Amino acid sequence: MKKLLLFIPCLIIALISCDDTTDTLGSSLTDVNDTMHIETGEFYVTSQSVKATNLISRATTGYLGKIKDVETGLYIAGNYMTQFRPLMEGQFAPIDSVYVEDLDPTKPKWSQVECDSCGIIIYMPKWYGDSLTQMKLTVHELEKPYEEGVAYTSDFDPLEQGYVRKDAGSIHEQLSYTLSNRVYSTSDRYSKDYSNNVFVLLNEPYTDKDGVTYKNYGTYIMRKYFDPATKKNFDQQYLFNHNICPGFYIQTSGGVGNMATVGKCGLMVYYAVNIDTIYRTAAIFGGTEEVLQKTNISQETDKMEELVSDNSCTYLKTPAGIFTELTIPVDDVISSKHTNDTLSTARLFVPRINNTQQSEYSLPIPKTLLLIEKDSVDAFFTKQKLADYRTSYLSTYSSTYNGYTFGNISYLISSMYRKRDDSDLSDEEYMRQHPNWNKVMLIPVETTYTTLSSSSELTKVSYDMSLTSTKLAKGTTENKKIALKVIYSKFSE
Repeated sequence: MKKLLLFIPCLIIALISCDDTTDTLGSSLTDVNDTMHIETGEFYVTSQSVKATNLISRATTGYLGKIKDVETGLYIAGNYMTQFRPLMEGQFAPIDSVYVEDLDPTKPKWSQVECDSCGIIIYMPKWYGDSLTQMKLTVHELEKPYEEGVAYTSDFDPLEQGYVRKDAGSIHEQLSYTLSNRVYSTSDRYSKDYSNNVFVLLNEPYTDKDGVTYKNYGTYIMRKYFDPATKKNFDQQYLFNHNICPGFYIQTSGGVGNMATVGKCGLMVYYAVNIDTIYRTAAIFGGTEEVLQKTNISQETDKMEELVSDNSCTYLKTPAGIFTELTIPVDDVISSKHTNDTLSTARLFVPRINNTQQSEYSLPIPKTLLLIEKDSVDAFFTKQKLADYRTSYLSTYSSTYNGYTFGNISYLISSMYRKRDDSDLSDEEYMRQHPNWNKVMLIPVETTYTTLSSSSELTKVSYDMSLTSTKLAKGTTENKKIALKVIYSKFSE
């Protein structure tokens, strides 16, 4: 029967993990008559790039635009879906005060109200690339809404999946724009009050799914709001999305040179009221984190495959790009020589390779990486788990060492060994049935921390959906570029 790996008490593990110097560690922790035997070792991890697709996007920030990565030559496009929040009572003026020109008293007033103008305003406060580049977007009306509770992935394309309405009278409005809006003065353009935005007019005649044609989309919204038979659909988000406004898909349809973050969207409906005098006002349907917002990322398939096959390095690219897979030499670390030892510390360092192309438009380096068993990735993000530093670990990029350090993954390595050791299968059969048993993934992530009682607590880990890219040293058994340094311990007999 195979021997089980023994574990040292947590206090000793903590003490060992805090100091890389091991010369006097045994004598400093124990009595002379009860000396701990310490031994170190160094092993080497192999790595390869893995194409990352079907990522569950939970990021609250959207992206719109298209850029070319100057380092790899890869084109990346971001498209954005937004739904809008139904109006609260009173955000439209009372029907009696809405101004209608040439009102026909024989017909209900709600059937005659009209919107002067309407459109979608898109706020894009930050961007990568050249803000003067001419870009083009297309606003598509959705046929059906994205649903709450459904895990939509980063490469989910509503056009291909039948979510975009295509019949006559539906909205497919194009707009050419630059992020640097020259309508404003230079000082105003970069102030908080004039964050870069574009306004897509929806003033063409609009035909709803029932075949009724309206002056424009805003008129459709107003009449549905004031019609007693349909007003109830503005009371709940679900009813509004399913019966009135499923949302819009904003697609990058032209231009290369910038990618902007979408801070928020708003559907603006302008109309006239008559209270002592006639004046123009607006109702605003907000698209915020309270309702669904999703980014769809598209990248060149052939170029992605070329990067994944590059044997000179591995890549980390987001959003929805490339991750790095590591193969941990579990059998070497826990060999027959160390079966009765405690694996106290296993420190992993993954070095980064500097860019060969220097440019002001180089993509930023991923800030935080998640290390997790390969077969656990989907469950981790689907169930919105947090890093526990037992089977999943976080590391931030160090410019000092130009790489990522995982301070102690000993529990993970021991767990990998134990799961195979405890199995009723032979080692060969277990590894055949579980080919990823000793593999982990390095994944760029966004982390959210919340301050509770003056301490900062990790509350969210999600895929990093921002623009990042870097190369990592490719680990092989020959080049020994990715080192795993371990410390064993046991009490002397």
